[in-house]
Amino acid sequence: GSDDEAIVEIRDLSFAYNGATVLENVNLTMRGRDFLSIVGPNAGGKTTLVKLMLGLITPQRGTVRVFGVPPEKARSRVGYMPQNASLDLHFPVSVIDVVMMGHLGRGRQWGFYGQAEKVKAREALKLLEMENVQDRPFSELSGGQRQRVLIARALVVEPELLILDEPTSNVDMAIERELFEVLSELNTKAPV
Repeated sequence: GSDDEAIVEIRDLSFAYNGATVLENVNLTMRGRDFLSIVGPNAGGKTTLVKLMLGLITPQRGTVRVFGVPPEKARSRVGYMPQNASLDLHFPVSVIDVVMMGHLGRGRQWGFYGQAEKVKAREALKLLEMENVQDRPFSELSGGQRQRVLIARALVVEPELLILDEPTSNVDMAIERELFEVLSELNTKAPV
């Protein structure tokens, strides 16, 4: 679609957990190539907003549309990196395996990957300048390298919208700046 098309449209959105309001009267429009950071205190509703945009929960009031449809219908077009993506670091998994896990949830079962998925995983790692570590154990990577690999995992399905929940948690300021530079570059390279 064009850069003017509304990718995410949120209107008069309110959400509460057990009667405690977390989000109230939220209105938001994101268009093609928009780069949006949602900033706020802990328990400020950031992850709730992400879950609403993914269609994992539904608003009590208002509407969320992603690519013009309810979010659960648009999931195949969205790449998602969860907050503190917990991978057991004692589990002996290589970098390329972690990236290929991004195919899970697309009708794939763990271990059943073809050559096409492996090629896409290598391409995603290359975009993040991490292809040289593809065979190393994920547990051996630095915090910043792990975040890059987890972004590659979200990119492996070639999403039109990329949602990262707290991508810079547990990394220092220099790595945070570096990650935002990488994301900014990816945004300019993305096909329209």
